[in-house]
Amino acid sequence: MPISTADLQYLGKTTLDEFMRNAPVDQVSVDTPLLKKLMERRKTFLGAKQNVVVNIRKSHDSNFAWAYGEAPVSFNKRQTTDQAAFPWRRAVDGFYISHDTLFGNGIKVREGERREYKVEKNEKVQLLDLLNEQMEAFRIGFNEKLSLELHRDGTASADAVTGLDSLIALNPATGIVGGIDRSIATYWRNNAATGIASTSAGALATAMEAQWRKCIRNGGSPDFILAGSSFIDAYRQYAVTVTNNTNAGKVKRIDAGVGSGTSTGLYFKGVEIIWDPQFEALDALDSPTTPWEKRCYFINSKFMEFRDDDLDIVSPTRPYNILALYQMINMRVALVLKRANAHAVLSIA
Repeated sequence: MPISTADLQYLGKTTLDEFMRNAPVDQVSVDTPLLKKLMERRKTFLGAKQNVVVNIRKSHDSNFAWAYGEAPVSFNKRQTTDQAAFPWRRAVDGFYISHDTLFGNGIKVREGERREYKVEKNEKVQLLDLLNEQMEAFRIGFNEKLSLELHRDGTASADAVTGLDSLIALNPATGIVGGIDRSIATYWRNNAATGIASTSAGALATAMEAQWRKCIRNGGSPDFILAGSSFIDAYRQYAVTVTNNTNAGKVKRIDAGVGSGTSTGLYFKGVEIIWDPQFEALDALDSPTTPWEKRCYFINSKFMEFRDDDLDIVSPTRPYNILALYQMINMRVALVLKRANAHAVLSIA
C-alpha cells in the first residue's frame, strides 16, 4: 500500500525529532570535544532583540586608605559593572528525500490526508531504515559543523557566531568582543603566549606555568585544556619526564601511546590535555598565521557559556513542482564570554 504525503511528513518529523532533540546535550560525538564541554553548561535563552547580554564586573573601585584621629575619609562614586552583548546567530540545516528515492526503496507516496493509506509492516520497516540513515548522517553533520564554527572568529560570514578564536584571542589587546573595546578595556583581555620555543629545555613548561598563574589570579584554575597535535607532541617530547621505579628489577611493560581517542593521557596541573581533531580541519579551512595545530587553550568553563533557544524541528511544505519530503532544523546560538582574563591561549613556534 502507498503512504500519504501527510503521514510521510509526520513520520519524517517525529523521526528527526527523536534523533535531534536531545543530541546537543547528551549525544554529542566524542570527536567534537569543544562542543561536548560547552554543552555541559548549556543554557537556554528566551527571545532577545539581537544580543545575549551579560553583566560583568570590570573593577572594584576600592577607596581603601589608612586614617587616624580626625583625618578625613575620602568617598568615591563607584561604577564597577559593565555589560557585554553577544549577538545570537541562527544555525540551520535541512535535507530532502525525493519521492522517486522512496519509490526505489519500495515506498510509494500518494497525495492525501493522514491515515488515508495504510502502510504494510514490511514497507514501514523499509521506510524507517531509510529515514534513520538520513537522520543519523544529518545529526552528525550538524554537530560537527556547529562545533567547527564555534572555534572560528565569526568573520567568515556576517551571520556567523563569534567563536573561540575571537573570545580567547592570540592578540588580546585588539578587537571588540561583546561590544567592549579590548584596546581600552584591559580587564577584558585574555592571557596569551605565542611563539614559544618548545624544543628549548623547560621553555614550554615554563610558559604554561606562567599562563596558568595568570588564569588563577583572575578567577580560579582552568578546568579544560584543549590542544592541537603539534602542541601535544611537543609537550609529550620536551615537557614531560616519566620516571618509574616501582618493582625495580622486574620486567615491565611501557606503552608510549598513552591515552585513548581525544583523551591524551597527558596532564598539566591535574587537568587532562584534550586533543581536538578539528584543529586540522580549521588549518585547512582558514590557513591562519598561527596554525591551530600549534595552539593550546586553558579554559575556565565557569566563565564561558553556550546559549541557545533549543532546536526547532520543521517540516516545510514541499514546492508545488517538486515531489520530495523536506526536513529542517533551526537553532539560535551564542557563545558568551563572562570573564576574559580567566582564560589563556598558547602557541609554539
